[in-house]
Amino acid sequence: RRRQTSPTRNARASAEMSSSVAKKIVVVGGGVSAGYFARAIVAAGRGADLTIISAEPVAPYERPALTKAVLHAESPARLPGFHTCVGGGGERQTEAWYEDKGVTLRLGTRVVGWDASSKTVTADDGGVTPYDKLVVAIGCTALRLPDAIGGGLPGVHYVRDNADALALSEAMATAKAPVVIGGGYIGLEVAAALAARGLNPRVVLMEKHTMARLWTPEIAAKYESLYETKGVVFHREAKVKRVVAGADGRVASVELEDGSVLKSDLVVVGVGAGAPAAPFDALNTTPNPKQPGGIAVDGTFAASGAGVEPKSVFAIGDVAAFPASDGVATELVPTRVEHVAHARASAAHCASAVLDERFDTPYAFFPFFYSRVFEQKDQVRSVSWAFWGFNRGACVVVGDFAPSMVAFWVDETDGAVVGVMVESCSDAERDAAKRAAETRAVVDVEALRKCASVTEALALTST
Repeated sequence: RRRQTSPTRNARASAEMSSSVAKKIVVVGGGVSAGYFARAIVAAGRGADLTIISAEPVAPYERPALTKAVLHAESPARLPGFHTCVGGGGERQTEAWYEDKGVTLRLGTRVVGWDASSKTVTADDGGVTPYDKLVVAIGCTALRLPDAIGGGLPGVHYVRDNADALALSEAMATAKAPVVIGGGYIGLEVAAALAARGLNPRVVLMEKHTMARLWTPEIAAKYESLYETKGVVFHREAKVKRVVAGADGRVASVELEDGSVLKSDLVVVGVGAGAPAAPFDALNTTPNPKQPGGIAVDGTFAASGAGVEPKSVFAIGDVAAFPASDGVATELVPTRVEHVAHARASAAHCASAVLDERFDTPYAFFPFFYSRVFEQKDQVRSVSWAFWGFNRGACVVVGDFAPSMVAFWVDETDGAVVGVMVESCSDAERDAAKRAAETRAVVDVEALRKCASVTEALALTST
C-alpha cells in the first residue's frame, strides 16, 4: 500500500493564504468524482488541505474506459493513460500530480468507520483522519447474481473497477463461448467488445428490448440489428435460472428459466448498480431507501443526519441523491444518476460549496447520457449516441441509421421537445439537439415526421 504524505512547501503556503473555511478536507473514495473534486480544490490553491482515501491501489481514473477501450483486443487502454481528468479536457492526474500539488493520496486504504461527533474517519489500517469537511465519493457497487445460483463461480465477471476490467480483458483473450447477462449500458458495451473480437456473445435480458429505460422499441431494434450483424445473439424476455459449474468448478453454462441452456466459459453480469452507504449509514437517505436510494443531499451536495454538523459532510457522484426535476412534477424530487457527466459536474459544484460556506447556488442538472462502442480500427462503423432531456411523450425518429439518426420526444400537450437522442452526428448537430432539449423547442410533430434527414429535422427545431 502506497502512502503519499509530503505536501510541497509552495502548495501549503498557497493554502494558508486561501479562505479560512475547511482547513482539512477529506474525500473518501477514488472514482471519477474524487478526481474532479481534487482538480477543483487544487485550482483554488487548496491542494495541501486535501486528503483522498481510496480503497483502490491506483489514483482516480475515468471509469467509462473500463467497458470500452480497456477491453479492446488491439492497443487496449491501460493506466496511467486514462487517469482523471483527461476525459474532461484536463491534466492527467497521476500519483505524481497529486504529490506535486500537495494532495495527500492514501491508496489501497478502505475507510471502515466514521464518527460525526469527533469529525473523524477510521481506515482499515487503524489510521484515524480528522476533517473539517468530509466528501463521500464512494460510488456504487455492481449488483451481483446470488451465490446460490452460481453468481460467484470462477468465470463469472462483474465490472466496477480497474482490477475487474483487467481480469475480464484477460479472460476474453481465451474465451470461446461468452454470455452477457443484462441489456443496459454495461451489457451492450461489453457485448460490443466481445463481438469486435469475433466471439459471438449471447446477451440475456429480462426486458423486451435493450436499453429499456431509455430507448423505444423502434430505436432499440436499430441497434440490435446492427449488433446481430456482428454476431451477437439476443435472448429477450429471458431470466437466468442458474449459472452451472463444470467438473473443474468453473462456469460451464447458463440455464434460463424457459429450460434453454447456453454453454459458456465466460459470463459477464451487468444488471445494474446499488448504492450502499457504509460506513456512512447514519447519513439520511431518500424517503424510499431503494428508489433512488443513496445519500440524500441538498442542492450543494451537503448531506445531513443525526449529530452531523450542518455543511460538514457532502456526498457526490453516483451515491448522491440530489434534488432535480423529473420532467413531469413541478417540485424537485430525489434523483440519483450513475453517469460520468454527473460525476464530474457534481464534484465541481460541491467543491464550490466546500470552499465557501456562503455558496448556496443549487445544482442545475439536465439529463445527459452517451455511449461509444465498435471504435476499434477494424470495425466498419462505430456507434456513438448521446441523449439529452427526458424520454416521455411522442417519439419521432428521423434518419436511416446509416449511420446517422435523431429521435425527438415531444410533449403532446404543448408540442415542446423534452428529449433528443442523436447517433453518429456532427458536433454542430449534437449542439442543435442539446439546445432543442434544453430550450424545449416547440415543433410541429407532423412536420417532424415528414423530415427526410437529420439535418432537416434539427433545422425544424431551430425555427
